[in-house]
Amino acid sequence: MSRSNLKLSVAFDFELQAPEGLLNGEHEALCRALSDILGTMVLQGMPTVTGKQLAKAGISIVSHHHHLSVVNTAAAEVPREVLVAAAPHLTDAELTELAHRVRGKLPQAAAEQGRFARRHALALVSDFRMVPCTVVARLTSGEEGRLAAKLNLTNGSVLVDERDRGRRLQANQGPLRVECGEPPLALPAQCAGHTLSGPVIEVALAALAGQRDRLIGLWQGA
Repeated sequence: MSRSNLKLSVAFDFELQAPEGLLNGEHEALCRALSDILGTMVLQGMPTVTGKQLAKAGISIVSHHHHLSVVNTAAAEVPREVLVAAAPHLTDAELTELAHRVRGKLPQAAAEQGRFARRHALALVSDFRMVPCTVVARLTSGEEGRLAAKLNLTNGSVLVDERDRGRRLQANQGPLRVECGEPPLALPAQCAGHTLSGPVIEVALAALAGQRDRLIGLWQGA
């Protein structure tokens, strides 16, 4: 097979009026239904017709593939709290973009909606967004320690600064406290043990989501 030296993309956007029965199911089912409706007449016919036209200029099709995308514009707007719970690390503009991406595509099961929205959120922005913080916890010496650290808003992990990584925390002491900003914003955290990189500390996404506006403000102002 010869190698290609051009890549051609031809896109059409169709605004459709569909029966209610097509709009009430899951997004994947809607895509499958429209793919079946279009069938080989369109999905295979388009490459055939294109190949014939291009052949007039001496151009041959080496390979092709198609991508079918459907957005249910009749679907309700995605509640902001669903988006924030899935992606407390996103800015207001990015949450708006995420809402556009998942509208009409959220699974019907509430338990699946958060996971679906989070996958799309991480595809949109997955870089680490760090906020300076202080970990307040009981040390093995019995004293209360304050460890300089950074809180990752993207996944809730806490990275202890190098100078404090050798300080060990008491096991099974219950929730730790992570403080950010002034006046301090206190967030509950858990310690899952110690590694060579220091204590393994994590703040739950739900806790980040509950203070998302303040945390994003701290990150943007850093």
